[in-house]
Amino acid sequence: MIVRRKSRGLYFAWFALTATLAFADAPYRYEIRFRDVPEWGMRLLLRDSAETYTLRMYPPPTEMLLRRRAERDLPTVTAILRSAGYYSAEPTAQVVTSPPRRVVFHLNPGPRYRLGDVTVDAGSVSLPPLNRFGFRRGRFADAASLLAAEEECLAYVRRQGFPFPRWVARNYDPDMAQHRLNAKLVLDPGPAAVWGMTSITGLVRVSEGFVRNELTLPEGERFNPEELSETRNRLIRLSLFSSVNVTPAAALNEEGRLPVALALRERRPRTIAAGVRYATDDGAGARLEWEHRNAHGHGERLRLTVDVGESAISGEGRLALPQFGAPRQQLVLSVRAMDEEREAYDSRNVRALAQLEREWRQTLWARAGVGFQLSDVSQFEEENNYVFLSYPLELDWNTSGNLLDPRHGHRMFAHVEPFVNLEEENRGFLKTVLTLNRYQKLNRDRTWVLASRVTAGSISGQGEDRVPADERFYAGGGSSVRGYAFQTVGPLKDGDPRGGRGLLETSAELRAQVSRALGLVLFLDGGTAFASPSLDDSESLRWGTGLGLRYFTAVGPLRADIGFPLNRRPDFDKRYQFYLSLGQSF
Repeated sequence: MIVRRKSRGLYFAWFALTATLAFADAPYRYEIRFRDVPEWGMRLLLRDSAETYTLRMYPPPTEMLLRRRAERDLPTVTAILRSAGYYSAEPTAQVVTSPPRRVVFHLNPGPRYRLGDVTVDAGSVSLPPLNRFGFRRGRFADAASLLAAEEECLAYVRRQGFPFPRWVARNYDPDMAQHRLNAKLVLDPGPAAVWGMTSITGLVRVSEGFVRNELTLPEGERFNPEELSETRNRLIRLSLFSSVNVTPAAALNEEGRLPVALALRERRPRTIAAGVRYATDDGAGARLEWEHRNAHGHGERLRLTVDVGESAISGEGRLALPQFGAPRQQLVLSVRAMDEEREAYDSRNVRALAQLEREWRQTLWARAGVGFQLSDVSQFEEENNYVFLSYPLELDWNTSGNLLDPRHGHRMFAHVEPFVNLEEENRGFLKTVLTLNRYQKLNRDRTWVLASRVTAGSISGQGEDRVPADERFYAGGGSSVRGYAFQTVGPLKDGDPRGGRGLLETSAELRAQVSRALGLVLFLDGGTAFASPSLDDSESLRWGTGLGLRYFTAVGPLRADIGFPLNRRPDFDKRYQFYLSLGQSF
């Protein structure tokens, strides 16, 4: 009897121990809550940083271990709050055992601190007002803004000729009573420097002298880091190299100069390119191009182009001779033949042009040239032959940095071209076009952009009947007023476009890149051509709106737009127009 009781007692003890171990091995599953989150974007950062959330699929076996996991996250939560400017934050973690079992982080952020008094000791370098760098009294004292301001300060010192500045003291002192963050910073500018010798490697077919003429690193002159970027951009724009690395030395040489190593990799000099396009108003088209970018070792560029469309066929040859007479200018020679059968006119013309282009700054170009043009133009069953000599003048100021997908900056393009009729005296005219583009980034990553455009043009000196139809202004189409057929916005005669001597167009686009490869566009276009160059009230502006899809590629975005006319003319304008091409509309 006693043995049976002992056996029964051992059995119950073994059962209790097994049950306890089994219970201990059972996962202690839970949910996570963040309370009093002061900013919308902070919740995602908390989830990505807190182990309690990232390891939620691997719950601990007991409540005690879960509590420890949550408590280990408190320093991380505190750091996130302080980095956003909440220096009085006192977060806590609570484990709630009643169903549903959960961990609740109470952030208790307190007030958000603002920047107070800031002093920066930069030694021998005189600094401008600290507001210029972002140390603006009264702004929120978040870590991202402060680090950006520190980097702007270092960049300024580098631009003064000091390549190796560094912070030696960064003391940030929160004032708990005033809820402000005061700072005392000490910066060592390091030694001043001038440019040393630039060594060049990787050249095979391109002349070294040609490359050196493109450099903006004059030996013996004061160091400026912006000249490194300018040199790199200049060499990339030549399209001669697949790789451009401009690397300054890590220290000054014995002469106090900063040597630079330029490593280049040449790309193949010849390229064949092809493209297609489509629009409901102008039909389909294709373009084939052959280019040689280094004919004789000095970046000479020869380009042959054939463009075939439903309403026009053209062929063009273009030769560009860089560093023609000076390092910052080039001579461009071109010949183009075109056969057009437009709704507005029929034209067969040949044009030869010699143009000298001068770069005044990295973003400013001026061009002047002379052109010769033969044309046979017919409109409304009237045919005319023309022989013109013209003198085109252009000014191009472009800070956007990208012709196919601009996302910041602006572009101003002015074109003035006097035409002289060689067959008849006093039959010349002056053609002027001015275009202003603006690209405003709406976020730091430049994935949201507000783009706007205004174009105005005039033709003066002759009446409309003495200006060739293929030189007049027309509005409407994929690069003009979308939603209307090509060249149909403006003066009409018997339902056909007549063209005008005045032009006014405007556009606005909201561009959003929603993924790495896709973007969406909402646009509004307006404009018309005028019979008179004075932009009078003979024609009213016509407006079109629509949506666009962008597919981003290595060479630029593919554009697909659908436009709807807001001032639709019954029995004349279609209900919509569709456009497909490469690059943004402007």
